[in-house]
Amino acid sequence: MNWRLKCLAHHLLPYAPRAAHRAIQRYVSGKYFVHLRDDNLAAYQFHVANLGKIGRAARVLEFGAGSHLLSALLLSAAGAKEVLAFDLVRIATVDQINHVIRQLRDLVPGDWREIADLETDLVHQYRIHYLAPADARNTGLPGGSVDFFCSTSTLEHIPEADIVRILIECKRLASPDARLSHIIDYHDHYVSADATIDRTNFYRYSDAAWKWFNPANHYQNRLRHSEYERIFAAEGFEIVESRAVVKPIAISRLHPRFQGYSDRDLMALNGYFLCRP
Repeated sequence: MNWRLKCLAHHLLPYAPRAAHRAIQRYVSGKYFVHLRDDNLAAYQFHVANLGKIGRAARVLEFGAGSHLLSALLLSAAGAKEVLAFDLVRIATVDQINHVIRQLRDLVPGDWREIADLETDLVHQYRIHYLAPADARNTGLPGGSVDFFCSTSTLEHIPEADIVRILIECKRLASPDARLSHIIDYHDHYVSADATIDRTNFYRYSDAAWKWFNPANHYQNRLRHSEYERIFAAEGFEIVESRAVVKPIAISRLHPRFQGYSDRDLMALNGYFLCRP
């Protein structure tokens, strides 16, 4: 599919029933179910390893929990005493979560029982509270009540001003030894739909032009690794680990808006951050 057509579809989808979006994912794009591989499971294990550094049973808040709750399930299996899975839109379904659970039985030790509902079973079997719609900028939770925060391929979809608001809320909620664990996906997400473009496609456009290709439900902020380092530090977080996964690639067109960035920033495919207040 031409990426501009996908962009147009994302502009139109907010006006269609949620069931229509799920039908497109299931029967057209093939993205309704997640299929676990060694590489994507290894990425999520970054959060599991960081949770272990707390040294005790921790209360977890994940924002951008997604449709399959993979992070929440893995953190539950790793010993989290409670996982609060936040999302702005209620997109997770029982069949998507059970599809992940069935795969985890062969990949990760644990008692992987399927669920029948998103409320009672998730809480009783996995200590997961699925909170959606819910806003990570204003959780309503008491201060100092969360030990571990995480997000996976979420921050790149949030405007910088809202990232700052989320971090302010995280700082309010953080217990004294809390940790923040984030995985960020830096490439142009339209590449998954259109093989004629590469992951640097969005570097071609000015901010004004990119607005036309940036619908709210497929928003990409185009922030680079060094900018996240700046944001975390500016909001009072110590960066314990900052790792950019860089794969050299030729960049055919670069708008002047991006010409001041380092090769590390421009070629970074993913970013891994561990921070603490």
